[in-house]
Amino acid sequence: MKLQRPLVLDAGALIDVERRSRGETYRACLDARRDGVGAWLPAVVWGQVWRGKRRQAPLSQVLNLCRVLPFTKEMGDDVGQLLAVTRTSDVVDAAVVVTAFQLGGVVLTSDPDDIARLADAFGSPITIVRV
Repeated sequence: MKLQRPLVLDAGALIDVERRSRGETYRACLDARRDGVGAWLPAVVWGQVWRGKRRQAPLSQVLNLCRVLPFTKEMGDDVGQLLAVTRTSDVVDAAVVVTAFQLGGVVLTSDPDDIARLADAFGSPITIVRV
C-alpha cells in the first residue's frame, strides 16, 4: 500500500526502534521514503530520546531516513499557543502535533491519548497510529 501522507515520529516511535530495530516504525519510515511523502522528526523529539549509547545505534539508522525539523522561533510560538489553549506543558508532544498539523501528516506514537488530547485543540483531525 502506498503512503499518501508524511509520517511524524514522536519519542515513543523512537523507543519502538530501540526495542525492535527493524520493526514497525523502521518499516514505516522506509515506506514513507519510498513513497515520496517522507518521515519527519522534530529535533526536540530527538533530544528527548538520544543519549549516544551503543544500544541506540538503530536510532541513527532511522534518523537517516527522516527529515529533521529544527525547533525555530516560529515553531516555539505555535507550540506555546497550543500549550496555552490546552493548558498542558509537554513541549515535545506539542511540537509533534504542530508538525503533523502543518504537514497534514500521520503521527506514529506509543501514547496516542496525549497526542489526541493536543490534536483535538486544532478542530481538525490528525491521524494517530500506535506503535
